[in-house]
Amino acid sequence: MIRCVTILMLALGLGACASTAPTVHYYSLGLPQAQTLPARAPEHELRLAPLSISDQIDSVSLVYELEGHELTFTERHRWAGTLDDQLEQLTISGLSSRLPGWALRDNGGKGNRLSIRLQQFAGRHDGMAVLAGRWRLEGEDGRVLLERPFSQVRPLPADGYNALVGELAKGWNQLLDEIAAEVIRD
Repeated sequence: MIRCVTILMLALGLGACASTAPTVHYYSLGLPQAQTLPARAPEHELRLAPLSISDQIDSVSLVYELEGHELTFTERHRWAGTLDDQLEQLTISGLSSRLPGWALRDNGGKGNRLSIRLQQFAGRHDGMAVLAGRWRLEGEDGRVLLERPFSQVRPLPADGYNALVGELAKGWNQLLDEIAAEVIRD
């Protein structure tokens, strides 16, 4: 009897060693296809400040808001690279295509300065994608020209993290549309 139990325990132990570890999934917000625009000298410059992300969502894991005030960070669903790098690339690419005749620069140079503060960028328990924050446009002298909050609650077209990431990317692109329209008007 002891021999049977020992053999069974050994078999279970070896079986546990042979099982595979849970798969980790990585997500990218993606970049829009580059558009070839006719080369021309830029008429305006826009300086981009580094993106500011709230500490509560600055994570390698996707964030999910439960009921109440509870946040959870997914263990096996992560950003492929840092979230701020992905959003900065999306912002540069997106604003470049939306602002023809504008030169976009990292924080140096002349021209107005755009800063974006992201406070929410998550999935929610009720099947929504949520993004919120604030953006600011300052003149060369540091004077605030425009300051706008943004908040979007977008229904997910399907279940799953792919749908969530897709809606968050669409929401960010909608924000870039709004920013570009305001920058051109100013």
